[in-house]
Amino acid sequence: MATRIVRGERPAARLWVFAPPHRMLASTARLSESTVVGFVALGASGELQWGEASIALLPRCQRVEIVFDGGDVFQTAVTAPRLSEAKLRLALPNLLEERLLADPTQCHIAFLAAGRGDKSPADPGALPVAAIDRGLLTRLLEVMSLAGTRPRAAYSAIYVLPPPAGEVLPVFAARGRLVARTAQHDGVACDLGDDEEAPAALRLALRSRSWQRIRAFGPQAPRLAKLADALGVPVDLADRPLEADAADGAINLLQGTFARGGVFGDVSQMRRSLRSWKAPLAWAAVAAAVFVVGMNGYWLKLQSEANELRNRMTTAFRGAFPEAEMVDPIVQAQRELARLRTRAGQSSAGDFTALNAQLAQLLASAPVGIVAGIEYRDGALQLKFKAAPDAQLQNRLRAQAVQQGLQLRFEADGAARITAAGG
Repeated sequence: MATRIVRGERPAARLWVFAPPHRMLASTARLSESTVVGFVALGASGELQWGEASIALLPRCQRVEIVFDGGDVFQTAVTAPRLSEAKLRLALPNLLEERLLADPTQCHIAFLAAGRGDKSPADPGALPVAAIDRGLLTRLLEVMSLAGTRPRAAYSAIYVLPPPAGEVLPVFAARGRLVARTAQHDGVACDLGDDEEAPAALRLALRSRSWQRIRAFGPQAPRLAKLADALGVPVDLADRPLEADAADGAINLLQGTFARGGVFGDVSQMRRSLRSWKAPLAWAAVAAAVFVVGMNGYWLKLQSEANELRNRMTTAFRGAFPEAEMVDPIVQAQRELARLRTRAGQSSAGDFTALNAQLAQLLASAPVGIVAGIEYRDGALQLKFKAAPDAQLQNRLRAQAVQQGLQLRFEADGAARITAAGG
């Protein structure tokens, strides 16, 4: 009977989380915080307890280890040259290409670095390696990180069993699956099946080395004991769900980019950092909202002042020229004032005579004969030059025009336009 443990209870000293088999998922996207998984919790007093819970409700624990189904992790030993760790990781996909059923680029490959020091003289280059689907490992780590759990290790289910010794084959049974550890880094995984027929894979494993007994671990070990007659060997029930020290020599899959503190190791820490930024971000949002409201209020104030100024200009224009039709009060007022000055015999700054007199004074410092023609139109003099003035002369003429109260502008074709300041 599975025990359900939820967060809020006393934290576990160590937690083994059993990932669901990859083949039972339609895709890795089905993994979520609500996915129910099996787990074994090690209490403070040393007792081991099996349970089931969703990933979001797993017991709180600082030492979490992921246990993958034995069928999802391919393990073998390869002959590898002595290379640095970085170069070895690049070489492993090529060394395993002919042994893997899947594309090596879709697999994450890990190795047991410490195992290179335990080589026998007959096999000096044997390197234990393990491969798992990269998508499955990535998705599970992401889901666990979102749930606030940071796994310390991940490995095949064979490492919850003690290494085989003598004539006893260790077997773990849980949630309809079983795994047998046949060697230090090798094993067999298959479905548990019904209570009458023994799994064919387990029978073949027993015959491979003539095992005489089975030691059954896991919550479904009693089901395995019922198959003793069909298996042809006695089945002894272990007094605990798994062997806690068996994973000390496991091939940890959390290597490279998946290492603790690597690309996927700081997701939960990033979430905590984001939580600490919630208050500053909230105040920043409030400040931005106040700024937008203030700018809109200031714009409305300026718009109101502009409307008031335009109304005053309109009133002044109509008071001075009641019979004129108003379109643009500023331009029309300038034209009316010029017309009134002309009628009164007064010349304005934009008249030809006034502009011509000032032009003569302006061109006094220019080379003689530089002007090719002068044309007066709409209160402005258009000058055409025999040769376009250089930049130095243009700057000097502009400065002199400003002192005389004129506006001087040189066109792209080299001509110049002179008007009275403000005209």
